[in-house]
Amino acid sequence: MTTLVGALLALAAAQLSPQTPTFAVGVEAVYVDVFVTEGGRPVTGLAEADFELRVDGRRRALELVAVESVPLRTFLVLDTSGSVAGEKLEQLQAGALTLLRGLRSGDATALLTFNQEIALRVPLTTEASLLERGLRGILPGGATALYDALYAGALLAGGPGRSLVVAFSDGEDNLSWLEAPQLQRVLEESNVLVQIVASVPPEEPPPPRFGELRAQPAPEPAHLRALRRLAEITGGQLWPADSPARLSLAFSAILEAMRTRYVLGFEPEQPQRPGLHAIDVRLVRRGGKVHCRHAYFVGPASR
Repeated sequence: MTTLVGALLALAAAQLSPQTPTFAVGVEAVYVDVFVTEGGRPVTGLAEADFELRVDGRRRALELVAVESVPLRTFLVLDTSGSVAGEKLEQLQAGALTLLRGLRSGDATALLTFNQEIALRVPLTTEASLLERGLRGILPGGATALYDALYAGALLAGGPGRSLVVAFSDGEDNLSWLEAPQLQRVLEESNVLVQIVASVPPEEPPPPRFGELRAQPAPEPAHLRALRRLAEITGGQLWPADSPARLSLAFSAILEAMRTRYVLGFEPEQPQRPGLHAIDVRLVRRGGKVHCRHAYFVGPASR
């Protein structure tokens, strides 16, 4: 285990104002992970000609890239606060192991855990045994600094190529320096795909059909709405788990989604303008819903 993440956060806090916690990413080629669904199910078998991609409103030539040709860096960011214990921890470990074993052998993975502290337990590695040992060694305890942990994961995962952050939390953030709007700005500029598994309240049983008005579904708690928004701006989504047993299922669903994704590549116009660039991906030959990030970020030119 290392205190590298803590050092990165301290450095960021010293250099960035609380309103603009951003970091620069130089972009030479852009890869966009795209998920296509119809009726809630993945759509497979699409070709390059099925997609249209626009950057800042202008259509760009794209390439449907073979998934295996662009290595994926995966960062597991797992809540190990005091409420993650017993069956919940067992299912979390099982789900994370399922995800790890389903990734391609050449892809590197890292393990971060967080409670009131953030720890890089296993740096990026292709050695599955190191990651499994790190997962088995988790001991729950403490509070929940979720937003700071997501920031650290995005910071470490940033850079050229493709990066995935898979985060888990079983409750609200109660300790972070960052707030959701600040983290949203960071994720918009990170070029990282974020998938979030979150514990949610179990659904109440429906009322009797005869002589009863159907109850309106309870509104989604504010912290879950925030997490959903944070995932969706990167092209990911929130994967709810209403019981410990469903944690493992949520990680399996993420793995299935990653197996049915498309990777679109394009070259930005030169010279590159620093800042956010809007991305719009559409289907041109059939119906379906496209899930992908809506922007990518170009950092300032080096001097």
